[in-house]
Parts: sequence; C-alpha cells; structure tokens
Amino acid sequence: MADDDRVDLVIVDAWDELPEQLRRELVARRAALPEWGPYQREDRPGRNWEPLRPMVIRERAYRGLESLSTRLLRLAVDACCRRASTVGDLHRLLRFPHQILLMDPDRPLVAAELTRFARPDILVERGRPRFLEFNISTRLGGDGVAGWLAEAYVRLCPEIGLRLPPTTVAAQCAALTRTPGTENGHRSSRRLLIPVHAVTDSTGARHRRYMIKPGVLAAAQQVGLEVLHTDLVDLGLDNAGRLLASDVPVDIVLLGWRGSDHIVDDGGGLAALCTADRARTVELFPRPESGLVSSKAVLSWLHEDCDAGVLGVADRALVRAHVPRTVCLGLDGDPDGERRLLRIAADDRDRLVAKPAVGRSGNDVIFGSRTSAQNWQTAVADAARESPLVLQRRVEPDRITMPFRDRESGRQVTTRVPFVLSLFMVDGAAAGILVRHMAPDLPGGDEVIGMRHGARPNAVLFAPEPHAT
Repeated sequence: MADDDRVDLVIVDAWDELPEQLRRELVARRAALPEWGPYQREDRPGRNWEPLRPMVIRERAYRGLESLSTRLLRLAVDACCRRASTVGDLHRLLRFPHQILLMDPDRPLVAAELTRFARPDILVERGRPRFLEFNISTRLGGDGVAGWLAEAYVRLCPEIGLRLPPTTVAAQCAALTRTPGTENGHRSSRRLLIPVHAVTDSTGARHRRYMIKPGVLAAAQQVGLEVLHTDLVDLGLDNAGRLLASDVPVDIVLLGWRGSDHIVDDGGGLAALCTADRARTVELFPRPESGLVSSKAVLSWLHEDCDAGVLGVADRALVRAHVPRTVCLGLDGDPDGERRLLRIAADDRDRLVAKPAVGRSGNDVIFGSRTSAQNWQTAVADAARESPLVLQRRVEPDRITMPFRDRESGRQVTTRVPFVLSLFMVDGAAAGILVRHMAPDLPGGDEVIGMRHGARPNAVLFAPEPHAT
C-alpha cells in the first residue's frame, strides 16, 4: 500500500450498503435464536446484552489496516532498538513493572522476533484509525469468540454473501511451521508443546489451565505439527540440553500465559524451558520479550522520534495521523521535563487521558474530561510516582448503529454505540479481527471500551464484492 493510502485510510461500517431485505432477514433470524454461544449471563453492567448483527467492512479497508499495522509495529520496534540493544536494556529503560516469564535479558533485540504475534487496539475517529496500544504478548490467545461469531453469522444468512476474514488459529499454526529450526533433528514431524500449568487466581485459589482447543489441535495437525499437551511438571532436559516432554523431545513451545497467571508447582519445568531456550535447542512462540513493546511509553518514543526528525517524512505523517499524541511521565527521571508535562496536563485536561504505561483491561485509566480541575494534576502526579504513565490525546470514537437484545427480558433496542477494533497480526499479516461495542445501558461518554467495563464482543465480516450484491 502506498504511503498516502496509509495516511488517508478510512474505516466505515458497510452494513447499510447491503440490501435492506437481507439485512432485516439476518437480524430477524438472529433474534429468533434463544442461545448464542459466546454470550453468557453475568452479574456485570451490560453483560446481558447481545449484538444482533456483525460489523461489516470492505476487505480493502481490512488490508489497509494490515499495511498500517505492519508499518507502525516495525516503527515501534525500531524506536526500541534505537534506545536499547538487548532485552534486559529495554526492560530497564521502560521501567517495566514486573519480570516477564522466561525472558532472556541478554538476547539482542530482533524486530522479526518482537512482532510475530500482536493485537493492536484501534479506535476509529471520523473514519480514521487511531492506535491506542500495540498489545504484543504471550497472553493474547486467539480470536476464538470472533471466529465463532463470524462463522455463525455466515451460516445464519448465507444469502447476504458476507465473507470471513482470515482466522488467527490457522495463521498462528502456519507461523509455527516457519519458526526457525533447532538442532534437535526432528524435522520429519516437528513437535509442538502446548504446556499445561497450575496457577493461582486473584482470590488465591489454585487450578490447572489447559490451553489446547480442538480448533488449535486440528489446525496444527493440518500443517504437519505433532502436538504434545504436557504439564510443566513433566518437562525435563536430556544430556544434550534438549527439552523433553514426558521424555519426548520438543521442537517448539506455544506460549499462552495470561497476564494474571501466577504459575505454581511447576516442578522445575519452567527452569527446563528456560535452559533449553538459552541453549537454542527449542523455539518459543511468541518470544516472551515481545511483551515489552506493549508498553505505551513506546508510543511516546514514536512521537519523540517524529519531533526529532529521526523518521522520514512518510513515517512522520503516518505516526501523526494514526497514533494519538502521547507523552510519558516517570520514565527518564527528568524533573524539569516532568514539571513541564504536568503543566501541559493541567492546561489540556479535557483533551487528555492518563494511562499506566503498562496495564491491562483499562484499569487505572483517568479521563481528564471526567476529573475535576482540582483533582486532575494531583491524580496524574501521584500515578506517575508509582510507575510510568502516559498522557495521550483523547480520541472521540465514531459510533455505529447496532441492534441489541437483552438475554433476560428479551427486550430489543437499536442504538448508536462506540466501538474498538482489535486486529490480530501474525508474522506481519492480518489474521482475524475482533470488535467490542459498549452495551446500550452503559454511560455514553468517555469510557474504556473493554470487556471488564461491560463491552460486548462481536464479529467483523467482509462485505460482498460489488458484483455479488
């Protein structure tokens, strides 16, 4: 895609471009179904509402997002590499708040390793995509909910001609086959380990986490991988330092730790994994260190590099068009710089959002528009003293008209709701997309559009090609 096309990319919901009768038919069929897989009754605001139709975009727009995401991810890693040479250097420079499981601090920063699996979160403002964060980590999972919904909608009303985007699971398994080989000598049937592990949750309760799903198993076997699902306690090493899962040599490990996981009782399995990784006798997918690029401080570096003239003209235009202006507090220990940023925060309160540089699920986000002038600067300063914090220009998200049904009462409403897109990227290619909408009975002002805040997941499908309508 040409640089101008990336800068001028526009994303719109193409639902209203479809034939009216078929749109009515799809919604009617959907509303007639009493149960719809991913939606469950929960005791949280908005959690009983179900969207009754998918979001629809043109494939050209999806490919535009792919091209834009690929370039911005590369620029983000380049910004990291200009400031650090090793994983450990970057971890310290970002003041990352916790250790990353299996992270190799001496490993050089390699762009291709750090961007293998990502899920940028994107708001759309006046049609233009705005990247809020890059979300690169081992805990992203896949687009299981979005994939299930997308396939269900296509089956529900095939006459409308909606088309499926690529699936994350298939793309991920294909990427595993491209993972560089080790010295294990098992090329005839590459062995993929998906480890079982015991965790404690936020209440202290212990349970086992089984990450394998039938779709993952089938897709992995289809591309020629032999899948092992072995508990961490059953991992070990042979005399050559190769990783063994119940005495069977392993070539690749698919990581899927969640951010809230506290792994316990691993029986030395994590140490075995770490040793084999350092010895280069096993490959990890994705690299655990890639989670460092998820720090929103990296967005501030992109804008710093724009202002310093480090980036070329086309890349500066790209960053300024699609990454909301972001600055970071609490990163470099410059008191004069931080006082200046706090003055900016006070002056521009209504136009700013304060976010932890490293956080998840929209926790501890402070909207200036929802905070009094008296409390805003103190809240920002206090948060920055705890850990690095970014000030980001507030994005005013577009809204789409969406019909909903309440699962308890059966009541249906149609309303305009804000949304956020999450684009899955695997080895530089778009591989699935999820959309989340705010529910009808939630506040309509500045809010985090997140699952823990009552947002509802939904599918994104491609509109039929023009000749098929």
